[in-house]
Amino acid sequence: MEALIVVENLYLDLGKFKLQGVSLEARKGEYLVVLGPSGAGKTLLLECIAGLRKPVGGRIIVDGVDVTGYPPEKRGLAYVPQDYALWPHMTVYNNIAYPLKCKKFSEAEIRRRVRWVTKELEISHLLHRKPGTLSGGEKQRVALARALVWNPKAILLDEPTAALDPALKSSAWKLLKKLHSKLKFTAIHVTHDLAEAATLAEKAAFMYNGVIVKQGRLDSVLATPEASIYLGDANVYRGKVIQRRGGETVVDVYGTKIVTVADAMPGEETVLMLRPEDILLLEKPAPTSARNTLKVTVEELEPRGPLMLVHVKHGDLKLKAYVTKSSSEHLKLKPGKQLYASFKAAAVKRVA
Repeated sequence: MEALIVVENLYLDLGKFKLQGVSLEARKGEYLVVLGPSGAGKTLLLECIAGLRKPVGGRIIVDGVDVTGYPPEKRGLAYVPQDYALWPHMTVYNNIAYPLKCKKFSEAEIRRRVRWVTKELEISHLLHRKPGTLSGGEKQRVALARALVWNPKAILLDEPTAALDPALKSSAWKLLKKLHSKLKFTAIHVTHDLAEAATLAEKAAFMYNGVIVKQGRLDSVLATPEASIYLGDANVYRGKVIQRRGGETVVDVYGTKIVTVADAMPGEETVLMLRPEDILLLEKPAPTSARNTLKVTVEELEPRGPLMLVHVKHGDLKLKAYVTKSSSEHLKLKPGKQLYASFKAAAVKRVA
């Protein structure tokens, strides 16, 4: 896939806070999630890409064109702010139709597109309502419809589920995932929610103190020291349920079968978390009640006070495990050392 949005060495100076040489790339049709703590600069980055803020250095390229100096309306990007920014005096129909009217679409084409997008988001029954009468989840769907209706080059989503009740977030993630799977739009989505990132990200980036620390597959992004400071050392994976048997669920994670007691149905996608303290590293397999035992290779060792954080790999699956320093010495741990990682099915928690 070719790059659709490229951010090159971007600088923004707001006095007390700066974006410091940010580089980022979203390929055509890709769902990129930028994860990081509040105050990391995620919203400022989106506003620069959207054209709402002017950087003091660097470039923003959209579909091969340098748009750094372009106004927002000339960039071909849809921006969904955290508060959705719906016009309170307009009906849902007119809110969704607004970008089409600005772009001089015919009335017949406006009606056709609004019918199409509201059917996709299951909000056709809301067209004559005003935003003040809508729930948080309904407002989010209207904002997404307004972004999608004119077929932009990409959609920029700023914490799109932050205003939703916890019970609604999971359904909102499923909606975004379904829409992206069907419509194949390019998205840059910023969030501080790890489960949200793990559910949606085809590629992830971690932002910390105005800098993109790393981008790539989510597990490699989470392995950075900066991500560990914010998120801890938890192992988080997205996988697909392949079997349900006798109270246990088997999930395919990067080609490795992981057994959990989490409730999920075959074919369902799920997000799993495994704490590093729940993984036992052994020189050889031992008879235990653990339902998961994997042959692994040590990649890296990181001191964590009295503990050692051990990065290991099994095929494409990466894990982080804690051992005491004395255990590290006993096992003679070093990069390249082969071991066995063992953990119970009950230790593998479902987070989304």
